[in-house]
Formats: sequence, structure tokens, C-alpha cells
Amino acid sequence: MKHAFPLLTVWLAILTACSHPEDKPVVRVYDATLSMADIQWMQADFAKDSEKVEIHPETVSAWVEKQVMVHAAKNALSQREKDFDREIKDYYETLLVDAYETKEVEKRLDRNVTEEEIQEYYQAHKEDFEMHKTIVRINYAKFPLGFPQTETVRALLSKGSGRTNAEQEKLERICYGQAENMYLESNWVVFDDILKEIPLAATNQQQYLQKNKSAEITDSNYIYLVYFADYKINETYSPLENERENIRNRLLEMRRVELLRAIRKNAIEKARKEHEIHYEIKL
Repeated sequence: MKHAFPLLTVWLAILTACSHPEDKPVVRVYDATLSMADIQWMQADFAKDSEKVEIHPETVSAWVEKQVMVHAAKNALSQREKDFDREIKDYYETLLVDAYETKEVEKRLDRNVTEEEIQEYYQAHKEDFEMHKTIVRINYAKFPLGFPQTETVRALLSKGSGRTNAEQEKLERICYGQAENMYLESNWVVFDDILKEIPLAATNQQQYLQKNKSAEITDSNYIYLVYFADYKINETYSPLENERENIRNRLLEMRRVELLRAIRKNAIEKARKEHEIHYEIKL
């Protein structure tokens, strides 16, 4: 058995506490006490939309073991070895500052990123998006062999961007319900990534894409229906449309950093203006 403490006593205390107020002790270990309120706090991740508190045995067992070890450490260590005041103070101050900065940044951050800003960033940082890979616009679907609507999907895929809204909805309905895998978006994707999913015989990617507008491949278990809408051979840069969300996140992060700098600068200027910074030693 992992724990040496008397589990029967612990569970008797728990059963007694379940019908009592939150500050009622559940279990005691030396001079430490675990209450129902403590358990609620410790089990925050398990909280339900209910007033009833479900006590998880592992929560109580972990707390009891920790308190046993805390008692042993207190008795074994010297006063100097037990002095963590500076570490605790530094950790508390760090948490305090982080909470304040997070609150202020979230309150002030402008999350509206315009298309113009995204395009300007893309053009100014093009080297960040170098790739030198073949990219394709592709739609495909993977079905088990013998799939009864193969001809329907084949016909809908072959229409490419010419599909009507009703045809697109029909294709998506079939694929979402039956396909093992699929890609029905219009974004550019790296052809190498497609080849990891679909067993295309594309040793020479340029020749393959020049000769094939569509493809149909079968293996022992599946049929792959593929339609190529467009391609670019050895494209130097990742397309803007593929990087739009990435750039948006970068711009928001830059704004966060600037806000943090402003918050810290303003706080220091305020303290100086109020003459609350005093150097006792010349630096």
C-alpha cells in the first residue's frame, strides 16, 4: 500500500463532513486541517454546475501525503534551511505584476487588425515566409473501397470552383458523413504534404501537375478522388492568404509588447513624479 496513514479514519472524517458547512474539518494531519472549502478550491478543475461537492479520493490522499512530508521537513531542517521568505516574496511579486499587466493589456489592446496592416507586414517581412516549395489548390476525398456515391463525388469534385452553393453543400454533406479524410478548401497547400496523405506517383512534381488535372487512386482499402484547381512550381514565398492569421497574431503580439512597455514606463514616470524612488547609494 502506498500510504502509511490510516485511510479508514480519513474516510470516516470525509463521510461526516459531507453534510456540514464548508469550514468543517475533513481530515487532520499533525497541526494541519483540510476543510470542505479547501477541497472545493483544490478540485476547481472538477467543478460542476452544482452545489454538491464530490470528494475525489486522490485529492485527499495527495493532501495527506504532502502534510506528512511537510511535518517531516519542518523537523529535519534547520531554521536557516527553512527560510524561503525572499523566494516567496519574489514569487508573489512576480505573480502580482503578471496579473496587473495581463489585466491592463487585455483592457487596452486593440484587436482590430486591418487588411492593409497585414499586407504591409507581409511585404516588409517577406523573408520570413520563404519556402521554395511546390504548392497546389486541391480538393480531395478518401473513401472506403466500394463507396456507393463515388460517381457523385467524382462529378462534384471535377467542377472545382464552378460548383454552385447547393453542389458545395451536397459535397460537404457526403464527405463529412462518409469520408475517411478530405480537403475541400480553396487555400494553397504544400504539395509535399499532400503526397504524405495521397499515394500519387509524382516523382517529378512539375511534370505530374502539368499532365494531371485530376487523379483517382486506389489501394487495398481506399479510393482517393483528387481534383487540382491550380499549382505553382517551386514557389518562393508562402502565399499571403495562408499567412494571414499568422501575421494577425504577430501584429497583436507586437501591440502587446508595446503596451507592456508603455505600462511599465508610465508606472516608473508616475513614481518619479511623486518622488517615490529614492537611491540611498549612488549607482
